[in-house]
Amino acid sequence: MRASLSTTVPVQRFAVLAEMAWLERRPELGLVCRAAGEHGDRITRDTVQTVLPGLSEAGADNVVACARSWGCDASGSLSALGDDVGRTNEAPVPEQGVYDLWLAQHPVLGKRLLSAQRLASRRDPRFEAIEPLVVEPDRGVVFRSVLDPRERFLVRDLPSNHGQVGVLPRPTQASCELRWDLDFEAEHDHWQLMGRIESAKALVVIRHEPEHDGIDPWAVIERWGEGPLASFGRWDPELRRLHVSFAGLDDDSLERFVLTLSLEGVEVPGKGRFGHAVLEDVPIGPATAEDAQLWAMARLWRRLAHEPRYRSRDDVRALFAELCQGTPLERHRPTLPSHETLIDGDLHARQPEVFWNLAAPVDLSPHHLGAEPLGELRVGGAS
Repeated sequence: MRASLSTTVPVQRFAVLAEMAWLERRPELGLVCRAAGEHGDRITRDTVQTVLPGLSEAGADNVVACARSWGCDASGSLSALGDDVGRTNEAPVPEQGVYDLWLAQHPVLGKRLLSAQRLASRRDPRFEAIEPLVVEPDRGVVFRSVLDPRERFLVRDLPSNHGQVGVLPRPTQASCELRWDLDFEAEHDHWQLMGRIESAKALVVIRHEPEHDGIDPWAVIERWGEGPLASFGRWDPELRRLHVSFAGLDDDSLERFVLTLSLEGVEVPGKGRFGHAVLEDVPIGPATAEDAQLWAMARLWRRLAHEPRYRSRDDVRALFAELCQGTPLERHRPTLPSHETLIDGDLHARQPEVFWNLAAPVDLSPHHLGAEPLGELRVGGAS
């Protein structure tokens, strides 16, 4: 089973005075951070001198002091950003100026900057147009540009006036859609941003590599079972199956015991709301014993019609058992009617070929057939 979720994420664009940092290749600092990870997750003078032999104590202290601005806290403990430097050999290089920023917000991606462009200082700051920044981007988080995924940057600080950051709103035609795929069998997920964004004076396609959230897909479907899935059937968390009515099922669902469903306005606990979700290959089974009986007989008639040939009563019994055993139908113990009931009524008029394929082998049998083979057969219990 798979689920594909999507929702539109608004994008706001604004110019702001900020302290930023772009990540640049610094393999020596990557060595320091990796070494710190192997020595108590701390960046110390000894750690620095171990991986950078020949560096003086003063030089090592300078590296430690520098690292405290991005790679560790005041005590020297390695930060998440320090871990990133150790993995990528890229360290942040701070700078301050005026920047053009594109921000998108959603619980899955946080308050994320999609792109950051340096702006030249202006003599006319247009103070009357400055507005308070309502949604501030996450601080200290490494963002990857959707214009060039090789470019990574972060926000170190947004200088404010009495705690209120002021920005100059800028028009944008950027569009952004969040698409999130959940794979239930693999218990895996990945999400990706799609859309278009300004680059210089043109709109270009967003370039975003899929990311992993780590959510438990089965917990999501259990929650939906109490909400949007309830209109289609009853979700069984133990069997991980949707119990549905026989009415309205197409031939593919009858044979494969799966459904494709579209849900509107779904909520993912802790991850926000999505405008649309498509569930593929949802496991299904009959809601009641009556549904199971109708389902089993529909499968039988379909097989008899699509594979026309003479079938003895034993052949019919074996076929019915094959169509029910090992399927969600079996737990409801569906019953194959007796031979007389099966060919009675208007079967001759409706499906004459099927009628004769069932009647002739019994009527022309050289051996007398007793009551048991001609009688009913209950699958899942005693015959």
